[in-house]
Amino acid sequence: MVFEDKGRDGVKDDGMEFVEKESGSRMTVSFRLFRRGDGEEFRRCIEDFYGDGYPYKEYLKEEFLLDKCASGEMTVLCGVTPDGEIISTSAVRQDEEFRGSALLMLRVVKEAYRGMGIGKVQEECLFRYAERQEGVYSLYADVMTHNSISQGSLARRGFVFCGIRMMLYRNPVMVPGLGLAKEGKMSQAVMCRRGCVHRIGILYCPSEHVEEVRRIYGELGVECGIVKETRIDVSVQADGQSRCECLLSSSVKMPEVEETDMSWKEEAAHNSYILMVQKMGKDFEKRLSVRMEQIGEYGDATVVCYLNLRDLAAVSGYETLFRAGFFFTGLKPLQENAEYMLLTYIGGQKIRYEDIYLHENGEKLLSYIKKHRRSAKRGINKIENNKK
Repeated sequence: MVFEDKGRDGVKDDGMEFVEKESGSRMTVSFRLFRRGDGEEFRRCIEDFYGDGYPYKEYLKEEFLLDKCASGEMTVLCGVTPDGEIISTSAVRQDEEFRGSALLMLRVVKEAYRGMGIGKVQEECLFRYAERQEGVYSLYADVMTHNSISQGSLARRGFVFCGIRMMLYRNPVMVPGLGLAKEGKMSQAVMCRRGCVHRIGILYCPSEHVEEVRRIYGELGVECGIVKETRIDVSVQADGQSRCECLLSSSVKMPEVEETDMSWKEEAAHNSYILMVQKMGKDFEKRLSVRMEQIGEYGDATVVCYLNLRDLAAVSGYETLFRAGFFFTGLKPLQENAEYMLLTYIGGQKIRYEDIYLHENGEKLLSYIKKHRRSAKRGINKIENNKK
């Protein structure tokens, strides 16, 4: 990633004037790339919002950011006052875990400078850069679900609500000064905008979620056909060719390999876990059971699972996760080599829907998640009763 230091390409290093609405006072902000010596001011800007709660501490280290920028993996933009104070930050990173995606991150404006349009201008600079990158299948932002203003800004730029990373961060750890319930955990909205066009192929999706999956892909501009036992239902162009870039199959196929390709990542400060399942193996149910017993059903443990729908045995894997207490919370679509369903385990915790404020564009997704959560709880209770 190389960022050209020219105003027309997004970086405005000559300064822009902003007006504080209430007082009418004016201030000049220059937008430039992160550079050596910015580390302390950059960290203060991030901590102005998060306090000590920002979970990815490596991104607060100057050398780490300089290395990422030098290698082309990241571009970091700073809004700087004439006296050198960094009052806003934003970044775009080639996603290491989800190849083919670029992730918007570190999007912060200090509290004293909000409401002046600074974040909007800086975001425009960053978007101009991100949109010029080749080979990017999707542009992502994981936005806190209480931040409906940021969600709205992204929705106006064509971002689609694809999923929710449910109850992933403890409120008092992540944002101690925000005034949310101490016993609660914060969620993130997964918002995506489609990049370069590519054909996805066949995805193996549980039948109960086919229509919702189809709706989300449709909002992203991906037309989905449905593979049925005797035919494929697709729309057809004038030349007789299928317009579909994705086909959904609900076939339940058992794993063909012995060992599951899966990995775990723990966020100890938040008692949260990320489970990545790339390819289902015959040992999946046993390995999942052992790890879930270790995590325990009590306390505030949360597991967010990314299940690769390109795997032939994905529907079988979904059924195993469902029996273990996981429920559907959306998608993480448009990667280079995978398309993921999001599933979440929260044990005995109660979802505080009153703490989830989504922009109106995300209401359909949240309503669907609520509905599935209720049906999932009934399904788990039925399974437990059958065991007795």
